[in-house]
Order: sequence, then C-alpha cells, then structure tokens
Amino acid sequence: MLKVKITKKLNSFVLNKEWEVKGGEIVTLFGPSGSGKSITLKTIAGLVSPDEGIIQLNNITLFSSASQINLKPQERNLGYVPQSYGLFCHMSVFENISFAIKEKNKDVKKNIALDFIKKFDIMSIANSYPSEISGGQKQRVAIARALASNPSVLLLDEPFSAIDINLRKIVREEIKFFLNQWKIPIVLVTHDFEDVKVLGTNLIEY
Repeated sequence: MLKVKITKKLNSFVLNKEWEVKGGEIVTLFGPSGSGKSITLKTIAGLVSPDEGIIQLNNITLFSSASQINLKPQERNLGYVPQSYGLFCHMSVFENISFAIKEKNKDVKKNIALDFIKKFDIMSIANSYPSEISGGQKQRVAIARALASNPSVLLLDEPFSAIDINLRKIVREEIKFFLNQWKIPIVLVTHDFEDVKVLGTNLIEY
C-alpha cells in the first residue's frame, strides 16, 4: 500500500493532498495542467521534496518531514515512467529493459529481459533503438522496463499524451491488460478522462 500526505508550496498555489492506493489498484490523479499532479508523482519518486508530510510504501517511510527522512530515488524501489518515456537512446529495446533488472547473473538477467519482451509483445523490435520505434511501442518498452526492476509501486506520468490520438484507444487497452498482471499499487497522472474510464479504479481530483 502507498500512502501519501503532503504539502508543497508552488508558484501559484499550495498543493495539499492526502490519499492512498492498495496493491492491485490503480489510482488516477486527474485534473488540468498545472494542478500539481506531476509534482505529486515526483515527490513519491524522490525527485522533489514536499515541504511537509509523509509518504509510506508498504509500511516503509520514504519521506517524513517530522522524522527528517527522505530516501534517495534509487532507495525507494519504484518504477517511474515520465511523459518522455525516459528510454536510453543509445541502448536497444533489449538493453533498455536489461538495464533495469537487478539480477547479477548475466544468463538469468537475459532470460528475465526476454520474458518481459515476450509478455509485452515487443520481440520484433528487441534490437531496435528508441528512435526507430513508434510512440505506442516506446510506451510498452518504458512500462516493461519499469516493471522489470520488480518495483513495489508503478508511477505513470501522462502515459498516452505523446501518442497519436487514433492509437490511444488501442494502447490503453494493451496497457490495461499488462498492468492487470501485476498486483502492485499503480499511480496514473492524466488530464484525459478516457484514461480514467479505461484504467482508473480510484479517482483523485486535482
């Protein structure tokens, strides 16, 4: 379970939010641009520090202003997919996914990467580079890489905003199918209500 209770002063307003999401659920942070959705995601990821509050994941405190706890991003065991996907342009699809896997044994690591590539139906582009694949394919690769790290929570920031509108319906359904296979909390940021209808199980308005 992910619990969030934070306050963050921004340029034009004060972000003050409290919510939680259980394993196997998707919570959707829904609202217009500039309402603090992405900032909330970045506070969970450890990229931005709240002014006050507490963030806990499976009873582990990631951030606490009262206890002066603020774990580094790499210590939080989470998967984070930014709007730009965050793929390494100099690595192939296979290499991008392999990079996230913590296993030290090379053969085991290779097999895990191949398993994710098969699950996400991207074998045909395994040796391609991000510049050579479509937006929908990049989205699948980015989520596969995030899940390959075996995270305790998955954070998705506007996952369909960079995809052609004609492809969004197809990609939403694909991603819904993939995400339903993992029983971890998932936090989705969006301002598109179609994302809420297709994916969201719990709506948090911003």
